[in-house]
Amino acid sequence: MSRSRPARPAALLPAALALSLWAGPAQADPSLPPPAAMALPAGDLVVDLGVAARLLPRYPGADETALRARPLFGLERLKLPGVGVVGDGPAEGVIVYPSVRFEGERKASDQADLTGMRDLDWTLGLGLGAGVNRKSWRAFAEVRAGVKGYSGLTARAGADLLWAPSPQTVLAVGPRIDLVGRDYAKTWFGVTPAEAAASGGKLTAYAPDGGLASAGLAASWGRALNDRAMLQVEAGWDRRLGEVADSPLVRKGSRDAVTLSTGLTWRFGFGGS
Repeated sequence: MSRSRPARPAALLPAALALSLWAGPAQADPSLPPPAAMALPAGDLVVDLGVAARLLPRYPGADETALRARPLFGLERLKLPGVGVVGDGPAEGVIVYPSVRFEGERKASDQADLTGMRDLDWTLGLGLGAGVNRKSWRAFAEVRAGVKGYSGLTARAGADLLWAPSPQTVLAVGPRIDLVGRDYAKTWFGVTPAEAAASGGKLTAYAPDGGLASAGLAASWGRALNDRAMLQVEAGWDRRLGEVADSPLVRKGSRDAVTLSTGLTWRFGFGGS
C-alpha cells in the first residue's frame, strides 16, 4: 500500500547538501512514500528527481513569506558491489537517511523589524535521521550538528499516519517537534546589546537558551500521474515555543511558520539489473 524511501548510504550526504543549498531554507523530513502504482523499473540505480515551488517564511521568525525552488529527491533502489541492493521496492522496518537543516541569509534590509540587526550568512547543519516504517504509519527522529554559521545540535521528530485511498494516491499527516541548541537559538533569535542600541529602541537585548523550539503539523499528498511521474503537495505549520518564542524578533515577526509547496517528480533508472 505504501512504500518507503530508505536512503541508507552515507555517500548520499553530499547530494543532500547540494540539493539543500539550492533549495533555500529547508528541513528534510523522510520522503513521501510513492503510490503503489509506480512500479520500479529495471536498473542498478532508481531515483525520483523533481522540483517544487515552496512558499515559506523569509527567515526564521519572519512574518513575511518568500517563494523558493525546492528540489525533490527519493532513492528507490541502489545496487552496491559487495553490499547488495538498498531500497528495492516496498520496504518496512528501520530506515536511515541523511538529514539537512539549511537557512538562507538574513539581511537587515529584508524587513523594517530587522533595523539595527547584523546581516547573517547562510547556516547549515548536517546529520542523520532514523525511523520505522509500517504500512499505515511511520515515526522518525533527526539530529544535526551545525557545520556553518552555528555550533551545537538541532533535532526534529515526528510521526505520520499513512493512507493510500487508491493505488495512485498516498497521504501522510502527523505532528512535528523541533529542538535547538543554544548557539542556533542565539544566532537566529538573539539580539546583542550593540544590535539593540542600533535599533533605536525597537529591540531589546536578548540571549535565548536552547530547548523545545516549535511544535506543529505536516501533511503530504502524492498522486501518480503514470508509472514514472508523481504530483506532490505538502503543507506544514509550526508554532514557535519556549525562549525562541520570547525573542523580540519573533514578537515583531510571527510565532507561526507556515509552508506550502507543490511539485513534480520523475522516476529514472540507470544501469543494468
